[in-house]
Amino acid sequence: MDSKIYDVIITGAGPGGTSLAASLANTGLHVLILEKQRFPRYKVCGGGVTRRALLKMPVDISPVIRDQITTFVTVEGDQEIQEFKHKTPFIYMVMRTEMDQLLAKHAVDCGAELKEDAFVIKVVEHNDQVNVYTRNQQYSCRYLIGADGVNSIVAKQSGLMSGRRKALALEYELKCDRITTVNYKNKVVIDYTSVPDGYAWVFPKNDILSAGIGSYSLNQKQMSRYLLSFLDKRKLSGYLLSAKGSFLSAGGVRQKIMTQRTALIGDAAGLVDSFAGEGIYYALWSAALLAERLKETIKDGHRDAFAAYQNDVDQLILPELRALDQFGREFYKDPKFMQKMVARFPKLLNLVFDVLQGKRDYFKLYKKFIIVKSYGRFLNLKTS
Repeated sequence: MDSKIYDVIITGAGPGGTSLAASLANTGLHVLILEKQRFPRYKVCGGGVTRRALLKMPVDISPVIRDQITTFVTVEGDQEIQEFKHKTPFIYMVMRTEMDQLLAKHAVDCGAELKEDAFVIKVVEHNDQVNVYTRNQQYSCRYLIGADGVNSIVAKQSGLMSGRRKALALEYELKCDRITTVNYKNKVVIDYTSVPDGYAWVFPKNDILSAGIGSYSLNQKQMSRYLLSFLDKRKLSGYLLSAKGSFLSAGGVRQKIMTQRTALIGDAAGLVDSFAGEGIYYALWSAALLAERLKETIKDGHRDAFAAYQNDVDQLILPELRALDQFGREFYKDPKFMQKMVARFPKLLNLVFDVLQGKRDYFKLYKKFIIVKSYGRFLNLKTS
């Protein structure tokens, strides 16, 4: 048993957890990160860091950026439908093994402690502290933060996120020949039409391509079949480095994400874009909100500040996630019509680029989409 009582214990060393740890440790708070695996560890993720997420990073991640995306391509199987180009990068591609390790090192450099191979199995909250049990150790803290993803042990042990919604994702990492990787350089390829209630993707990372699918309605066996079909249609092959499946949270519905001394951030709190599956930005955003509340509570002695985090998320993050959830439901009803609509009104995608670069938010974009969608129906845009 570790007799030390930490100010804050954070479970999970993803971008949200480590950025929160760095922010708190920089102010002199005693912070412990419990990571269930040992670095470098694999994380199922397309590896796309949007420009607005990049701006929230606690440290420069340029050493681990493998590609910069300026081109967005939509396809239907082997047919290219539309190509959209932007003057400046709107997504930065990384390997999560590399980026997460970089962010964890930064947190430690700021003064946080990191325990690897520390799988949390039990959480007990008391009036004045929280006890956290791993497989071979016990720790205590004043406040516990669950940054441990979609299958959050902290959420389950604390009675939070009982209404979590999930999507299933499957991703292959392929080491490809030079001709193939050059062909995909600086571009993301998305197929919204070949996967029910989801989409297929190809993301470039120098000599590695991440190809995967995400869906709300397919099971595990179906996921493999659909992904292999997508790869076959794209004539995409290479040396298979990894094949991993995972669940993703689907945001957009208000959930209870905290108790008296425990709070959730990022994917653990269900703060994920349910349309595109982006989670890094919301992990960083929620971590920044909670960091300020913890500093007010612990450093400044404002006892009620911690409890305000729930309202912060409800008022600042949830409206955007609700808009994205509504957009996703509309989009996946008829993705071919939606692609026709974007082709007819290309300024819509320019607005999306603005969002990805942090110049506007999805909530305002969704309002414009509703107007344009109605006009598109009026024009009787064909889906075939």
